Amino acid sequence: MDYITWLTNIKSMRAILRGWVRFGAKCGLIGALFFSVMWMVAIFVDGDWILGKETLSELGGNRPGALFFNSGVITEGFLCLFYGLGLLHAIRKGILQRAGIAILLIASFALIMVGVFPITTGFAHGIASYSFFGMSLLAILILVYPLWKEDRFGPNVGIVTLGSAIVSLAFLFATTVPLAEVVAVICLLIWSSLISILMLTRDEGN
Repeated sequence: MDYITWLTNIKSMRAILRGWVRFGAKCGLIGALFFSVMWMVAIFVDGDWILGKETLSELGGNRPGALFFNSGVITEGFLCLFYGLGLLHAIRKGILQRAGIAILLIASFALIMVGVFPITTGFAHGIASYSFFGMSLLAILILVYPLWKEDRFGPNVGIVTLGSAIVSLAFLFATTVPLAEVVAVICLLIWSSLISILMLTRDEGN
Protein backbone atom coordinates (compact mmCIF):
# COMPACT_ATOMS: atom_id res chain seq x y z
CA MET A 1 0.00 0.00 0.00
CA ASP A 2 1.55 3.32 -1.05
CA TYR A 3 1.45 6.50 1.01
CA ILE A 4 -1.34 8.13 -1.01
CA THR A 5 -3.62 5.10 -0.63
CA TRP A 6 -2.87 4.90 3.08
CA LEU A 7 -3.62 8.60 3.54
CA THR A 8 -6.86 8.28 1.58
CA ASN A 9 -7.97 5.38 3.76
CA ILE A 10 -7.22 7.36 6.93
CA LYS A 11 -9.21 10.33 5.64
CA SER A 12 -12.12 8.05 4.73
CA MET A 13 -12.10 6.49 8.19
CA ARG A 14 -12.08 9.91 9.83
CA ALA A 15 -14.98 10.99 7.63
CA ILE A 16 -16.97 7.92 8.69
CA LEU A 17 -16.25 8.58 12.37
CA ARG A 18 -17.24 12.24 12.02
CA GLY A 19 -20.44 11.08 10.38
CA TRP A 20 -21.22 8.81 13.33
CA VAL A 21 -20.50 11.63 15.78
CA ARG A 22 -22.81 14.04 13.96
CA PHE A 23 -25.55 11.43 13.57
CA GLY A 24 -25.35 10.56 17.26
CA ALA A 25 -25.47 14.23 18.18
CA LYS A 26 -28.60 14.79 16.08
CA CYS A 27 -30.22 11.77 17.72
CA GLY A 28 -29.35 13.19 21.13
CA LEU A 29 -30.96 16.55 20.36
CA ILE A 30 -34.04 15.10 18.65
CA GLY A 31 -34.55 12.58 21.45
CA ALA A 32 -34.31 15.20 24.21
CA LEU A 33 -36.69 17.53 22.36
CA PHE A 34 -39.18 14.79 21.46
CA PHE A 35 -39.34 13.42 25.00
CA SER A 36 -39.73 16.91 26.47
CA VAL A 37 -42.65 17.64 24.15
CA MET A 38 -44.33 14.29 24.82
CA TRP A 39 -43.84 14.76 28.55
CA MET A 40 -45.55 18.17 28.45
CA VAL A 41 -48.35 16.85 26.23
CA ALA A 42 -48.91 13.92 28.62
CA ILE A 43 -49.14 16.32 31.58
CA PHE A 44 -51.60 18.55 29.71
CA VAL A 45 -53.80 15.63 28.59
CA ASP A 46 -53.67 14.03 32.03
CA GLY A 47 -54.67 17.16 33.92
CA ASP A 48 -54.25 15.59 37.38
CA TRP A 49 -50.54 14.79 37.53
CA ILE A 50 -48.84 16.67 40.41
CA LEU A 51 -45.16 17.67 40.17
CA GLY A 52 -43.18 16.44 43.16
CA LYS A 53 -45.95 14.21 44.47
CA GLU A 54 -46.30 11.69 41.66
CA THR A 55 -43.49 9.95 39.80
CA LEU A 56 -43.04 10.41 36.07
CA SER A 57 -43.91 6.77 35.56
CA GLU A 58 -47.44 7.39 36.80
CA LEU A 59 -48.07 9.38 33.62
CA GLY A 60 -47.53 6.12 31.72
CA GLY A 61 -50.00 4.07 33.74
CA ASN A 62 -53.77 3.95 33.29
CA ARG A 63 -53.89 7.67 32.61
CA PRO A 64 -55.23 9.74 29.67
CA GLY A 65 -51.76 10.79 28.52
CA ALA A 66 -50.11 7.38 28.81
CA LEU A 67 -49.70 6.92 25.06
CA PHE A 68 -47.85 10.21 24.73
CA PHE A 69 -45.58 9.60 27.71
CA ASN A 70 -44.69 6.00 26.88
CA SER A 71 -44.06 6.76 23.20
CA GLY A 72 -41.78 9.60 24.25
CA VAL A 73 -39.86 7.34 26.62
CA ILE A 74 -39.42 4.54 24.07
CA THR A 75 -38.38 6.91 21.28
CA GLU A 76 -35.91 8.70 23.55
CA GLY A 77 -34.43 5.36 24.57
CA PHE A 78 -33.88 4.27 20.97
CA LEU A 79 -32.34 7.62 19.98
CA CYS A 80 -30.10 7.54 23.07
CA LEU A 81 -28.57 4.31 21.79
CA PHE A 82 -27.33 6.16 18.70
CA TYR A 83 -26.36 9.17 20.81
CA GLY A 84 -24.19 6.89 22.93
CA LEU A 85 -22.54 5.35 19.86
CA GLY A 86 -21.83 8.84 18.52
CA LEU A 87 -20.32 9.91 21.83
CA LEU A 88 -18.17 6.77 21.76
CA HIS A 89 -16.35 8.18 18.73
CA ALA A 90 -16.26 11.75 20.07
CA ILE A 91 -13.96 11.08 23.02
CA ARG A 92 -10.54 9.42 23.27
CA LYS A 93 -10.42 5.66 23.57
CA GLY A 94 -9.71 4.32 27.04
CA ILE A 95 -11.09 2.15 29.82
CA LEU A 96 -13.29 4.91 31.26
CA GLN A 97 -14.57 5.84 27.80
CA ARG A 98 -15.56 2.24 27.00
CA ALA A 99 -17.03 1.59 30.43
CA GLY A 100 -19.00 4.84 30.52
CA ILE A 101 -20.48 4.39 27.05
CA ALA A 102 -21.29 0.72 27.66
CA ILE A 103 -23.22 1.63 30.81
CA LEU A 104 -24.90 4.53 28.99
CA LEU A 105 -26.11 2.11 26.31
CA ILE A 106 -27.48 -0.23 28.99
CA ALA A 107 -29.28 2.75 30.54
CA SER A 108 -30.75 3.59 27.13
CA PHE A 109 -32.07 0.06 26.73
CA ALA A 110 -33.52 0.24 30.26
CA LEU A 111 -35.28 3.47 29.28
CA ILE A 112 -36.93 1.68 26.35
CA MET A 113 -38.12 -0.98 28.78
CA VAL A 114 -39.61 1.72 31.05
CA GLY A 115 -41.97 2.57 28.19
CA VAL A 116 -42.55 -1.01 27.10
CA PHE A 117 -43.39 -2.07 30.67
CA PRO A 118 -45.37 0.84 32.19
CA ILE A 119 -45.93 1.26 35.91
CA THR A 120 -49.02 -0.96 35.77
CA THR A 121 -46.80 -3.99 35.08
CA GLY A 122 -45.27 -3.71 38.55
CA PHE A 123 -42.01 -5.61 39.02
CA ALA A 124 -40.78 -5.37 35.42
CA HIS A 125 -41.28 -1.61 35.40
CA GLY A 126 -39.51 -1.23 38.73
CA ILE A 127 -36.44 -3.09 37.47
CA ALA A 128 -36.36 -1.03 34.27
CA SER A 129 -36.83 2.28 36.08
CA TYR A 130 -34.21 1.68 38.76
CA SER A 131 -31.79 0.35 36.15
CA PHE A 132 -32.26 3.45 33.99
CA PHE A 133 -31.64 5.97 36.76
CA GLY A 134 -28.85 4.00 38.41
CA MET A 135 -27.00 3.24 35.17
CA SER A 136 -27.42 6.81 33.88
CA LEU A 137 -25.92 8.27 37.04
CA LEU A 138 -23.04 5.78 37.00
CA ALA A 139 -22.35 6.46 33.30
CA ILE A 140 -22.23 10.22 33.84
CA LEU A 141 -19.84 9.89 36.78
CA ILE A 142 -17.52 7.62 34.79
CA LEU A 143 -17.55 9.96 31.78
CA VAL A 144 -16.58 13.07 33.76
CA TYR A 145 -12.84 12.53 33.27
CA PRO A 146 -12.93 11.46 29.57
CA LEU A 147 -15.08 14.49 28.72
CA TRP A 148 -12.85 16.78 30.79
CA LYS A 149 -9.73 15.64 28.92
CA GLU A 150 -11.26 15.76 25.44
CA ASP A 151 -10.44 18.94 23.49
CA ARG A 152 -13.90 19.05 21.95
CA PHE A 153 -15.49 19.32 25.42
CA GLY A 154 -12.91 20.33 28.03
CA PRO A 155 -13.00 21.14 31.77
CA ASN A 156 -16.21 23.18 31.62
CA VAL A 157 -18.17 20.24 30.24
CA GLY A 158 -16.52 17.97 32.80
CA ILE A 159 -17.71 20.29 35.56
CA VAL A 160 -21.25 20.44 34.13
CA THR A 161 -21.28 16.63 33.89
CA LEU A 162 -20.17 16.25 37.50
CA GLY A 163 -22.59 18.95 38.58
CA SER A 164 -25.50 17.10 36.95
CA ALA A 165 -24.72 14.01 38.99
CA ILE A 166 -24.27 15.98 42.23
CA VAL A 167 -27.53 17.90 41.79
CA SER A 168 -29.42 14.68 41.06
CA LEU A 169 -27.98 12.98 44.16
CA ALA A 170 -28.60 16.04 46.34
CA PHE A 171 -32.29 16.09 45.44
CA LEU A 172 -32.53 12.34 45.97
CA PHE A 173 -31.25 12.63 49.55
CA ALA A 174 -32.86 15.97 50.42
CA THR A 175 -36.32 15.77 48.83
CA THR A 176 -38.99 13.29 47.80
CA VAL A 177 -38.33 10.56 45.24
CA PRO A 178 -40.88 11.98 42.74
CA LEU A 179 -39.23 15.41 42.81
CA ALA A 180 -35.71 13.95 42.67
CA GLU A 181 -36.78 11.87 39.66
CA VAL A 182 -37.94 14.96 37.76
CA VAL A 183 -34.74 16.85 38.58
CA ALA A 184 -32.61 13.90 37.48
CA VAL A 185 -34.45 13.67 34.15
CA ILE A 186 -34.09 17.42 33.55
CA CYS A 187 -30.36 17.21 34.33
CA LEU A 188 -29.99 14.32 31.88
CA LEU A 189 -31.86 16.21 29.17
CA ILE A 190 -29.74 19.34 29.62
CA TRP A 191 -26.52 17.30 29.75
CA SER A 192 -27.25 15.25 26.64
CA SER A 193 -28.38 18.34 24.73
CA LEU A 194 -25.22 20.25 25.65
CA ILE A 195 -22.99 17.35 24.66
CA SER A 196 -24.89 16.93 21.39
CA ILE A 197 -24.55 20.61 20.49
CA LEU A 198 -20.81 20.48 21.11
CA MET A 199 -20.52 17.29 19.06
CA LEU A 200 -22.13 19.15 16.14
CA THR A 201 -20.34 22.48 16.47
CA ARG A 202 -16.83 21.49 17.53
CA ASP A 203 -14.54 19.34 15.43
CA GLU A 204 -11.97 17.04 17.00
CA GLY A 205 -9.04 19.00 18.33
CA ASN A 206 -10.90 22.34 18.46
